[in-house]
Amino acid sequence: MKRIVTKLALAFLGMAALAAALVWLVQAVFLSDSYLNQRIETIDAAAAQTAIAPETDYAALETALNVSLLAVNTDGTVVYQSDGLPMRGQIVRRIPELVAAAGGDVEYLQTETDDARYALLSRSVEGGTLLIAFSLVDVAEASRVLLRQLWVITGVLMTAALLLSILLSRLFSRPIVEVTRAAKQMAAGDYSVKTPVRARDEIGQLTQALNELGDELGKAEELRRELIANVSHELRAPLTIIRGYAETVRDVTWPNEEKRTAQLNAISDESVRLSALVSDILDYSKLQAGAEELHPVDFSCAEALGEIVGRFELEAGKRDIALELECPEGDVRFDRGQFTQVVNNLVDNAVRHASPRSRIRVVARVSGRAMRISVENAGSPIPAEELPAIWDRYHRAPKHGEAGGLGTGLGLAIVKSIVTRHGVAYGVESDEKRTVFWFDTMSME
Repeated sequence: MKRIVTKLALAFLGMAALAAALVWLVQAVFLSDSYLNQRIETIDAAAAQTAIAPETDYAALETALNVSLLAVNTDGTVVYQSDGLPMRGQIVRRIPELVAAAGGDVEYLQTETDDARYALLSRSVEGGTLLIAFSLVDVAEASRVLLRQLWVITGVLMTAALLLSILLSRLFSRPIVEVTRAAKQMAAGDYSVKTPVRARDEIGQLTQALNELGDELGKAEELRRELIANVSHELRAPLTIIRGYAETVRDVTWPNEEKRTAQLNAISDESVRLSALVSDILDYSKLQAGAEELHPVDFSCAEALGEIVGRFELEAGKRDIALELECPEGDVRFDRGQFTQVVNNLVDNAVRHASPRSRIRVVARVSGRAMRISVENAGSPIPAEELPAIWDRYHRAPKHGEAGGLGTGLGLAIVKSIVTRHGVAYGVESDEKRTVFWFDTMSME
């Protein structure tokens, strides 16, 4: 009883049994009464149109209605009597009584010898009264024939219901069983399982949703594994350096102020890099999970870019790199915090990869109804085969004189996630002279 196939099969059989019971109730109980009432109405209607008169053809009437007649005129004289009138003596003795009560009433009579049943209809008509007697044998026979047919119909109905219940229960339960099996496989960690979508109904939609859930869980699982592998690798290096320098300072170089200072500076630099890596990992995870909602607002592009560029002047000055900003007056539409994060990452990337004594240009130009922001620096070009991959997390292009410390490998991946969520275009161009990263703001409508 716990299997859905069994429950569905029993439900279908129960419906079929209920239908058969209703057929028996309607036809075996009500139909026989309906047939008798219809016959009485037909005979009564024909009698009402008959008159007690010499020209009336009683024989034709009784033949047409398959009845026996006894016609009595207004003075109580019998003017016609069928040869085959059943229970003749009893009806003749009761003529005064039946004439007095004539009003279309029906009385049922039964013989004592052969248990035959008859109906006697008394009807007042023009010129007297008609007493009409007819046998109920045909009604009883019709009921018996109907009962035999009902047994056959019931047998066929239940057989068909049994076959259909098995077929339909399997048909309806198959996708549910498949979905259940797939869900158990996913619970066991197999997210590659796919269930075929056989229909567009609610079960089909559930199957499609489960397949999509499997895809998303698979992506999440892949991201989790890559995140663990990459984070463990990325964290191991700075932690090893910090530990090594700390032990060296403690055990060896602590009396030597110059060496101690250099090694403590290295520890500080690695701790800063470690903090940046953890911060980028958290930011990237939130973006991938959609944990932060977008809040696009209109703000001054020149003001926002000026604040960001100002933060990097000291770091750029250490390598004699000039920062230039070119931005027209006007507003842009973007999530303000994420706009700052995108430009921060692009400028930081440019400062770390720019050639010494070069310049970095941050340019904003109107592009249709939006503003295109680009960050350009001179330095070693990015190989063409590397361009599509630089937006991937933890990817780093081959380093050619990279300065300013190692990055976290997540900066451009964060940029990609943010601009993708905003639904705007982005890209990179690189040649021997320059490398340009760019993205569009949202349309100003």
